[in-house]
Amino acid sequence: MKNKLLFLALITLLALPLSTLAADAAQDHSAVAAEENSEALQRWQQMPPAEREQLREKYQQFKALPAEKQQQLRERLDTFRSMPSEEQQLLKKRYQHWQQLTPTQQQKLRLLNQQLHDLTPEEQQSLRKELQELRQLSNEERLDRRRELRERYLDRSGMHSGGGRR
Repeated sequence: MKNKLLFLALITLLALPLSTLAADAAQDHSAVAAEENSEALQRWQQMPPAEREQLREKYQQFKALPAEKQQQLRERLDTFRSMPSEEQQLLKKRYQHWQQLTPTQQQKLRLLNQQLHDLTPEEQQSLRKELQELRQLSNEERLDRRRELRERYLDRSGMHSGGGRR
């Protein structure tokens, strides 16, 4: 019995520093979270009412998504936030450009992206090289060459007989 009490006392003494460390870490985390919440509240209060309403709607859309999709979006946000500022700005610029496209243009680009994805790695490499070479051509030559590349790599109606990743 005496050994058990000594053992419990020893465990308690050993655990105290760990619990203190955990409490300190939790306190530090709470302070950071409180500061972030304060900044978020300040941004919210400075937002125009229309922008707040849009944000509420987007939040409701987010909450309606399946948990896996929400997690995927959170991970993408974390990835975006971990990028250097220059990369973030480039992505924002590309997104703004995408938003300005018509639905038809967006659909064409989705199809083009899928067609490019379906190319074998060798075809992708070859296409990249040929696209780089286009920069040295005159406008007329470039148009002709682009048409030829599109026919060779992308306009494969009745294709899928051999090449591509499947």
